[in-house]
Amino acid sequence: MDGSAGVDGLTHCRWQAVRHLVAGSIDPDPRLNIFQGANAAGKTSLLEAIHFLARSRSFITHRTARLIRSGESEALVSGRVQAGGQLHRLGVQHRSGETRVRLNGRDVTALSESAWLLPLQVLNTEAQRLLTDGPATRRAFLNWGVFHVEPTYREEWRRYQRALRQRNVALRAGDRRLAQAWEPEMAAAATAVDARRQRFLQAVLPNALEIARQWLPDATLDWRYRTGWRAGEALDAILTASRDQELAQGFSLHGPHRADFRVTADGVEATSYLSRGQQKLLVAAIKVALADHWTTQATQRPLLLVDDLPAELDRSHRADLVRRLEAGGAQVFLTAIEGDLLPVEGDARWFHVEQGRVEATGG
Repeated sequence: MDGSAGVDGLTHCRWQAVRHLVAGSIDPDPRLNIFQGANAAGKTSLLEAIHFLARSRSFITHRTARLIRSGESEALVSGRVQAGGQLHRLGVQHRSGETRVRLNGRDVTALSESAWLLPLQVLNTEAQRLLTDGPATRRAFLNWGVFHVEPTYREEWRRYQRALRQRNVALRAGDRRLAQAWEPEMAAAATAVDARRQRFLQAVLPNALEIARQWLPDATLDWRYRTGWRAGEALDAILTASRDQELAQGFSLHGPHRADFRVTADGVEATSYLSRGQQKLLVAAIKVALADHWTTQATQRPLLLVDDLPAELDRSHRADLVRRLEAGGAQVFLTAIEGDLLPVEGDARWFHVEQGRVEATGG
């Protein structure tokens, strides 16, 4: 066992047949880990392996089979995670179209059983997609953000989804009475879900915009949240009033499944006002603020996977981002083509990545 085993976080990670990586392992530093190497050396594949361990899927593709190294039949990532004074053993395997997760020697049937161990966010060259993609991307951000700080949120969200599915079945069948029967359950669960989402956003986004204003001083930044139904009205009343329309369309038009949040700059959508680079700085601020929130509120220490983003920033912004990452409480895994692009001031564990091989270095 490595020397960092007493500190919460990922203390050991081993991989086999993951994309561009040769089979290997690392013992990460509990604070900052830097992986340097040329393009296509395997740095992103390493972060993908860690993401696969934490979330049982890739952050690069929705088709998990593509994570498997060419010529191999399965990908396997395992690790040791220190959490709350206990050491947990976690393993994830993808083979023949199926993903299997084992935690402490037993099979995991629900992702939430293992995902709580590694609260994780990715900050990469596609970071601006949190702003530019559709509402589903931001709802996923919301759901993961709340999941790691609100223990009952998962069950409330599942309760809402179950009621929503059943009501939609009834709507498609034209069964007015059955649709109506599911509405009280749907409205009650929606109220609980929405309250937790709003509490989460109030804790994260003001801090995120305060960070972003230091990087984007010429923009007046603000944010707004849409619950998924008309503001100031009770969802149960809206479901009653819209039932005829929803019967005609065959699905529910109102509820947390249609929620969204947006950031504005000078009163317009940030995506319309800010450049691509400025959007990435804004998302970096949001994810730094989220990691800070998780550090103080979550049951387990967060991980940040930062993939080659520093190469797209000027020296000043790069230095400030690295300082914030060092000062935060997250365990950080950061890649770069050249180490001198990263003005690291404190201790870090350095690794060299070449032709899929990952080796610890002296920096």
